[in-house]
Amino acid sequence: MADSSKPPSKPTGTLVTVSMLDRWEKDIKKNHSIKSLKQLLLAFYSASHMENESEGSESSKSAYRIEGVNIFNKTVSTAIRVAPAAFGHLAPVVNGKVNRKKSKKWAVVQALVKSYLTGLLELLKQMSDPTMIQYLIKESERMVPYIVCFVRYTRNFVKEILRLFGSPAVDDGVRILVLLSLRQLVSLAPSEVTDIALKGIYLTYVRHSNVKNISSLTTIQLMRNCGVELYGTDAKASYQHAFVYIRQLAIHLRNSMQLRSKESFRAIYNWQFINSLNFWTEVLATYCGDRAEEQPGLCATLESLVYPLTQIILGVVRLVPTAKYFPLRIHCLNQLLRISSATGIYIPLLPMIIEVLESPEFLSRRPLKSTLKPLMIESHLKVPKEYEHTRVYLEVILENVFGLLADAFASQSVRIAFPEWSVPAILQLRRWRKRVGGSWARFSKQLQGLLEKIDQTSLLVQQKRSKVDFAPSNLLGANQFMQDTSPERTPIGVYAAALRKIRAQQRATLVEAEVEN
Repeated sequence: MADSSKPPSKPTGTLVTVSMLDRWEKDIKKNHSIKSLKQLLLAFYSASHMENESEGSESSKSAYRIEGVNIFNKTVSTAIRVAPAAFGHLAPVVNGKVNRKKSKKWAVVQALVKSYLTGLLELLKQMSDPTMIQYLIKESERMVPYIVCFVRYTRNFVKEILRLFGSPAVDDGVRILVLLSLRQLVSLAPSEVTDIALKGIYLTYVRHSNVKNISSLTTIQLMRNCGVELYGTDAKASYQHAFVYIRQLAIHLRNSMQLRSKESFRAIYNWQFINSLNFWTEVLATYCGDRAEEQPGLCATLESLVYPLTQIILGVVRLVPTAKYFPLRIHCLNQLLRISSATGIYIPLLPMIIEVLESPEFLSRRPLKSTLKPLMIESHLKVPKEYEHTRVYLEVILENVFGLLADAFASQSVRIAFPEWSVPAILQLRRWRKRVGGSWARFSKQLQGLLEKIDQTSLLVQQKRSKVDFAPSNLLGANQFMQDTSPERTPIGVYAAALRKIRAQQRATLVEAEVEN
């Protein structure tokens, strides 16, 4: 169970043995002995402070001493297994809370609980083995009703598990257990603790959201998902924190737009800023879209933040609209598409997507030949210098642009005005294909397939529209048009899903190749 244990330089106190531990455990279970529980917790305290024992320190003068890894493991496992059950008998948990007023022995028990929590927190600080950390966090869930009785221990516990949440040394299982512990804590603790947890999980995510390589994307995605889950626990607190942090992003963007210097652009065009936008995009898309019916109160509270967040993302897209930042633009367009598709709020995405196609990189500049491997733009905001103006880079951009186009058309494919709405974009795409299709034969053929699916979808909408019995001024009827049809079942929706599947397979291949290298 332990990573390592260092014997004290000058042993003091009674040596803990297996027979002593067995005797204490039997007495606690059979007679609910407070005296034996106290002795066990003193031994547990000594075990948890072995790493920082030194001559003259408080832990070196404790009543018990631990020698050997086996005794250390036995002491820790016995205390973690027995103590919570003993606390449950002495100060029962009712409806998830400890009734301190009705508990006759609370005055005695609280000192023992504090001793146990001190040892538990110390162990969490020391452990580096993911399996042991998971074990400690999982067992600590039983202590949450007691932890929330003490403000100081609650703060320390939240701080410690959030440290583990962001640690690159732990695995995904630890992060999931941290989320479960925080959700339980937030449900029982006062609003002050909710604020600490929400603020802490977001800031921990932002601090560790720099994309260093492909493998880090998975960890960042999991941390983001955990944060989004926690923000669904309290509508009022979630709105307050979301408002503050979205406003901070807006202020940073405004400053950058005013100064227009390289330093100010770097303050925006970095992974921490973009992943912050990803975080709030997912929060709003989840609770104002995907789960709006499950939590209508939370949806109504957060919905007012959709517009300011959208404006920030649009501002980021337009800040430096050059070809070397096409990857960043694609990240932002995916964020806008996620918001629009989930919430049903219309965002004019097609002009910004087509702007990429009308860049001089495609219309006037001849691409450079290169033997470089395909670029994974998921892990880039700015194209590496060796990829600039190369055909391999522009092909990756075109693949993503056509995917965005298909998804954008699909998101509006059950709207009553789809045939008319799609006309301007269709004309632009046909003009682009006619002008540069010869240089990009593969993508010209793909674009032709996309245009055919758009035409088929327009025909489907027109057929459905010919059967309606309401006037164009009837907004309720227009909004309910084809509401029983999923966008994914329309011709363009099926086509967009197929493109997503192909891109996912290509991405998996590239990730596998990079991991092997």
